[in-house]
Amino acid sequence: MAGFTRRRFLSSLVAAPLVAVSATSAYATLVEPHDYEVTETDIFIRDLPDGFDGFRITQVSDIHHSRIVGIEEVRRVVELAQATRPDLIALTGDYTTAYRRYIEPCAEALGALSAPEGVWAVLGNHDHNTDPRLTALSLEKKQINVLNNANTQIKRGGDVLQLAGIDDWSWAGADWPRASYGMDVKKTSVLLSHQPIVFDLPEAKNFSLILSGHTHGGQVSLPILGALARFGKEMKYIRGLYQRDGTQLYVSRGTGTIGLPVRLGARPEIAVLKLRRKTE
Repeated sequence: MAGFTRRRFLSSLVAAPLVAVSATSAYATLVEPHDYEVTETDIFIRDLPDGFDGFRITQVSDIHHSRIVGIEEVRRVVELAQATRPDLIALTGDYTTAYRRYIEPCAEALGALSAPEGVWAVLGNHDHNTDPRLTALSLEKKQINVLNNANTQIKRGGDVLQLAGIDDWSWAGADWPRASYGMDVKKTSVLLSHQPIVFDLPEAKNFSLILSGHTHGGQVSLPILGALARFGKEMKYIRGLYQRDGTQLYVSRGTGTIGLPVRLGARPEIAVLKLRRKTE
């Protein structure tokens, strides 16, 4: 009996790590990629016009409609984003991953988004890899405004919020003079940029807030080690809010996946950013 108990005990020691790995793998594949988190973050901005105090921007990023991210998931993201009561919706790139056939269905689903101050978008690196022209045209057909190195003004009474979009940095598409043409650097401005690494560029200092994606929050973030992706050059800013010299950067974890349909420690995110007037 003692020997039998010992054998069972030793077997359990061997099996326990395998069970843990199997359970973690199942969670990372079957649960977390679909466990969308709606986050809410107050962004305090100095000299924010009174008319925009409390202004809600809902950011959706890195949808990656593909074989592993079905159109049902895109529609679910749209439904969750629409339920956040946004004043403005910002889409920060990577709508598909690699194949043109996914572009128009994704744009069709995103066309259900609406907000009083519009739905605004920029392209990401995967959009350039797939078909940037078709992506932009498909979005615009669904009344989604693509800010391709361009800017606009959101007006509330006599108050103005400047909104700009920069083309993907990694494809050398960023044209800063064109994107910021006519803007007043002394007034509040929001920049949409798929790549958060632009936070390190001198041109970024002219903006109050930058909204980015690209990183997926690391997609896999391990205990103690954290997100291994953060060691990549373009992944320096991996998730959440960063601040430097009056400019703030928010990096969304995005909603989709690439490579493998796996997320661990990096839940897919729909970010709600509430602009607040900063008082000294």
